Amino acid sequence: MPKGDSISAVLERLGNSLLTHEAGPAGETQVFEHVTVLSPIDDVPIPTGALVLGVGVQGAHGIAELLGRIGAAGASALVVRGPAEIDSDVHALATRESISVLSLVGGASWLHLATLLRPRSADGEDRWTAVGTADAELDLFKIANSLSGLLDAPVTIEDRDSRILAFSADQARADEARKASVLGQQVPNVYQTSLTSLGIFRKVYTSARPLFSEPFVPGAQPRVACRVAAGDELLGSIWAVAEEPLSAVHEEAMMEAANVAAIAMLRSRIAADAAHRVRLATVAALLEGGQPAWQAAQKLRSPRAVAGGYVLAAGLPSEGRAPSSPTATAGLDHVANSLMMLLRGELPSTICALLGETIYGVVPTYADETVDLSAIRRLTSGFVQRLGRDWRRLVIGIGAPVDRLADLNRSRDDADLVLRVLRSSAGTGTPQLRVATREDVYARSLLLRLSDLLAGDVPGYAGPLDRLRDYDQTHDSALSQTLRCWLDNFGDISAASERLHIHKNTLRYRLKRIAEVTRADLNDAETRLPCLRAPVS
Repeated sequence: MPKGDSISAVLERLGNSLLTHEAGPAGETQVFEHVTVLSPIDDVPIPTGALVLGVGVQGAHGIAELLGRIGAAGASALVVRGPAEIDSDVHALATRESISVLSLVGGASWLHLATLLRPRSADGEDRWTAVGTADAELDLFKIANSLSGLLDAPVTIEDRDSRILAFSADQARADEARKASVLGQQVPNVYQTSLTSLGIFRKVYTSARPLFSEPFVPGAQPRVACRVAAGDELLGSIWAVAEEPLSAVHEEAMMEAANVAAIAMLRSRIAADAAHRVRLATVAALLEGGQPAWQAAQKLRSPRAVAGGYVLAAGLPSEGRAPSSPTATAGLDHVANSLMMLLRGELPSTICALLGETIYGVVPTYADETVDLSAIRRLTSGFVQRLGRDWRRLVIGIGAPVDRLADLNRSRDDADLVLRVLRSSAGTGTPQLRVATREDVYARSLLLRLSDLLAGDVPGYAGPLDRLRDYDQTHDSALSQTLRCWLDNFGDISAASERLHIHKNTLRYRLKRIAEVTRADLNDAETRLPCLRAPVS
């Protein structure tokens, strides 16, 4: 039975919405094992059995020319942008070379198509090939440096979110706005806001040629920018610091660089998307424990046999956490990638991924070594301290190490509990830890478990804290937070008022009001017990 996916299966799945069969065979035996990206300007090897995404290929002559190239390499299929110009020569060549020619509906994303194709190998793994990604012509940094040499100007290549993907080596002569962007690998929000309000982004993305713009903030130098697009799919932009508009020759050079960068960026995004999917599946399987964890551990490419490990769980505090949004999710995903890169420097084979609103990390351990959590404490503590403004409240729970991969779900439960404690402690006046183990928050974790038991003890019963929460919601007050802080400080008025940044008499008044709302005697130990159901998420 042929390996890979058949063209007929792809057409059955996507034929009504994205793809149209134009020429060549399309039966069950016409299969592909790789997805690759190729443009008319590429001169790179093509793997046998590839489905080629012909980005930028136009006209019957261009299609026929590319069919000849990929046919010699043994490719299985070619996708071009529709509506495709197919003549008798294309039909004859596609039949002779046994290549399926498909067209992608206008306006559809190449990246989206590549994600949907997802060819699989015999062992069930996604198979993706980014043809020529190591080729010098398609290295984004080399593109930036080459263009910088031609223009005699510092150059950056950015994605649509203004993240710096590559930059030339001569940034020392650029302005402070550029230096800050390169150092942070992201154009700061203040500059993005200016570029947006002045309409510069809109003009760059809608212009077919490089656009010259005057300084967008005081102290900045003028810029020349050119959009980077694969066909009609916008991928990003190239920016050069230049004192005056480019000559016609230099404009052509910048546009050519943008075309080459588009192919590199598209390939990089396809490969990154595939790797991201594999990483998500691996982390999810490890956290499940049992046989799935053992199977997933084989994908960690560890130089030694993994015996066990421990889990990290990271997220933002419950108090003031913004609702989930694509921007917030992308930000957390970026934090997960950064955390993984940091940890792998000292703890190889560590893997991290964002699942829901929580970043999970799995750190493998080995039978021939003693597990020491001091390294992970040091690394994660330094990491949260260095995070930018949007993520400076991130907290990390460290689960207890387990000796067997099958028990990783226990370490995950441990990390989840610690993270719940850290999340729920924010804004209560309790001394805030950013990184902790179960031992660090043992007492609070017991109270949290107790609150869970009390919450499910008598369904429908409205206890003191339920009445207090209802009062807070109705009157937009924070008496639950006040009670929590007072209990955490063991009834010490001075300590609790200091934590809450209020006067002692204000705290006493609030406690009196709490007693009235809850109908509870806060001086009685048995009455206080139900109030240990602290506000948690």
